[in-house]
Amino acid sequence: MASTLGVLEALLRNPGAIATKLEVKQLLKALLKRPGAITSASEAKQLHAQILKHNPSSPLYTSTAICVYSNFKLLNQSLLLFKTLQSPPSLAYKSIIKCYAVNGRFVESLASFVDMRASGNTPDHSVFPSVLKACAFLVDVDKGREIHGYVIRYGFDKDLYVASSLINMYSRCARVEDSIRVFKITRQRDTISWNSVIAGCVQNGMFDEGLRLFRQMLKDNVIPGSVSFSSIMPACAHLTTLNLGKQLHGYIMRCGFDDNVFISSSLVDMYAKCGHIRTAGWIFGGIKGRDMVSWTAMIMGCALHGYAEDAISLFEQMKLEGIRPNHVAITAILTACSHAGMIDEGRRYFDRMTEEYGIRPGLEHYAAMADLYSRKGKLNDAYQLISTMTTPTGTIWSLLLSACRVHKNVDLAEKVASKIFEVDPENIGARVLLSNIYANDGRWKEAAKVRMTMRNMGIRKNPACSWIEVKNKIHTFIADDKSHPLHDEINIALCELQEKMELAGYVADTSEVLHDVDDEQKKYLLYGHSERRAIAFGIMSTPAGTTIRVIKNIRICVDCHTAIKLISKIVGREIVVRDNSRFHHFRDGECSCGEYW
Repeated sequence: MASTLGVLEALLRNPGAIATKLEVKQLLKALLKRPGAITSASEAKQLHAQILKHNPSSPLYTSTAICVYSNFKLLNQSLLLFKTLQSPPSLAYKSIIKCYAVNGRFVESLASFVDMRASGNTPDHSVFPSVLKACAFLVDVDKGREIHGYVIRYGFDKDLYVASSLINMYSRCARVEDSIRVFKITRQRDTISWNSVIAGCVQNGMFDEGLRLFRQMLKDNVIPGSVSFSSIMPACAHLTTLNLGKQLHGYIMRCGFDDNVFISSSLVDMYAKCGHIRTAGWIFGGIKGRDMVSWTAMIMGCALHGYAEDAISLFEQMKLEGIRPNHVAITAILTACSHAGMIDEGRRYFDRMTEEYGIRPGLEHYAAMADLYSRKGKLNDAYQLISTMTTPTGTIWSLLLSACRVHKNVDLAEKVASKIFEVDPENIGARVLLSNIYANDGRWKEAAKVRMTMRNMGIRKNPACSWIEVKNKIHTFIADDKSHPLHDEINIALCELQEKMELAGYVADTSEVLHDVDDEQKKYLLYGHSERRAIAFGIMSTPAGTTIRVIKNIRICVDCHTAIKLISKIVGREIVVRDNSRFHHFRDGECSCGEYW
């Protein structure tokens, strides 16, 4: 091999040199075993020139040239050569299938695989990763299963690289159970297969399962790499498991991956979503060679925490550093404007996104602008904007319906609800909102009618829940739920807080208690809201001065917002609540949202 590579080096140093026919033949045989010996597209072309000088019609020589070209994604050159072959051998087919796949031509890649089988050529293990990649990107699970059948038929189901490709294909097609099933029967698992199954779980919302598999990987003494950490960090962000995120951060530092821009970006995102925006900013400040992902993670973090001016400053700085915003960055800056009520700035970014950045507004951009108009009370502007969309979804109409509740616009709410039910008849949230809007307006018959329709359709409202992490354990609370082992102690703590709040001037706001009951019963219902129970438990279970962090699955109500401001002052703690819209940082009787949420 060494002497053969010497011939290659001599040819590359002197493009005009002509190798003997024997030398070229030996060289091609060597390249079949080690195609990486050609290190650039120009070298590939010089090799092809030598082939043409000796035997341009040889299927073996031509196939080898196709193979080398495919390594450099040179599709046009590969296709020209492939079309010269009357009966392409297996090597030519494998190379063209791969070349189509790496160039994003997935339909053609699968078609070439079909042609390969029809021609009588038997695929080997190196073909299947390419065709499975095509199935994954086309999200064609039926074709993927068909390919899986061929894999088993030809006996490659135990091949590690093929198995990893199968895991990735099923994950991309949202068939995580099949992905896990393939993983379990893979005898020899490497970091790639572990990463594939973990990433598949996380990307499909199975965060707990992803974390379980990551722990199992560590137990099996598989050393995680940079991709492993980038795959698992989003699970911590979505589950808001701050303590686990901190443990992973420590592991990352010990492994020496803390200077990896992808991992650092994941850490920024995790800390921001877990309520630690200052830590996210500290990590972001230390990233060298920040890319679009890291910038966007920090901008969105600032947006969710209500620091709109910081988000805008970062966005403008990103542009100054030569990074052109993509559609995610535009969504982040529009979200920042929405959470701060900066309507002029939001309009400016939305109106210029196509002209300045070549980005056509997508659903997420319309949603952010509709949210901005709605929060600001400009409901008609939001309605007109959504109406300009080609196919507005039930989700984007629901943003406006929620605003109709806040601003008590029943007439527009009925109009918007009809739009939602046209495109999404079983939209649970919209029916609940409409019922609440009627109840808030004292129209109990209409509210009851909506609830009856829901029951007849078999639709049930998801209960309001709050979560808090204490000593590495997640505690879940539902309003008036008595299942927690410290239920009685929590009630006592709530009563004590209630007394102190009333001494401080607290008066319950029952306007959002949408039940046809008397005022005393309404007050009782408010006192049992899930976030209050979670906060009381957090105060009981953590040392004085510890920040309390609570997650809530719906919008925090006005009365709870007022109550938590008072609680933060009474107990002398920062209380961070993340509802389904944004973060609220309560400190010394004030909230970071400035009463705008």
